[in-house]
Amino acid sequence: MLRIITDSSAEFDENEAEALGIRIVPLTVIFGSEAYREGVDLKKDVFYQRLIAGEMPHTSLPSTEEFQAAFAESTEPTIVILIASELSGTVNSARLAVQEGGFSNVLVYDSRCTTCMLRLLVEEACRHREKSPQEVAAILDELRPRLRLLAYLDTLEYLYKGGRIKKSVAIVGEVLGIKPLVTIAESGAVVMAGKAHGRKKALKVLVDTLNAAKVDPDYPVYYLQTNAEEYARSVMAQTGREDAALCRINCAVGAHIGPDAAGFVYVEKK
Repeated sequence: MLRIITDSSAEFDENEAEALGIRIVPLTVIFGSEAYREGVDLKKDVFYQRLIAGEMPHTSLPSTEEFQAAFAESTEPTIVILIASELSGTVNSARLAVQEGGFSNVLVYDSRCTTCMLRLLVEEACRHREKSPQEVAAILDELRPRLRLLAYLDTLEYLYKGGRIKKSVAIVGEVLGIKPLVTIAESGAVVMAGKAHGRKKALKVLVDTLNAAKVDPDYPVYYLQTNAEEYARSVMAQTGREDAALCRINCAVGAHIGPDAAGFVYVEKK
């Protein structure tokens, strides 16, 4: 039976991970000199409380030793599906762990995404546990180009502090009330998908985009929010999916996009 490992940016809580039989390797969030393992020492509620209070976190990837410890727990064929290498060094750390530890049963897969896009890939892998890691990787290669994410950010401040945009752009954006719309490119990089003047117009872009999308009904639509549940639920209602899953964006991603963000993830129909 195929063993599946992912990281904490995939939006699985402890109960979901246990039910699916997957192993979560946590990313690390750092406030000042305090380091916390996401989902273990730091829960999302506490993280966003500190973020809103003005604390500026940064993130750290799992060490090679942490991956080696996870890999050594089983000799079963294993696929490790991780946050995009464009966004984190996690993939490289895992591959180094495989190389140094001689884990011939482990295949490390660069998802080229994160958050609920990554979750969808892990869920797909769970449906094919009778296959080899290489066969599952080929299945994920076919699904990944159909994953779509669109989100609006309430502020440009965190993109600037994370080195994603210039200070001059952030200042102008704040003065004009611009709400950036972002997506994840095929390479796994976060890129600008547009902008809107004000939250109301940004939410309308989300609604209009999803209403016009060709959504594959065989996969769930996931709605995303940081601490902006009311905005995400407004989008859910206007797109006719009030009962869809609503995910709170993980701490490692939230550290780079800031509070009051909302969006969605879906799989495009073939």
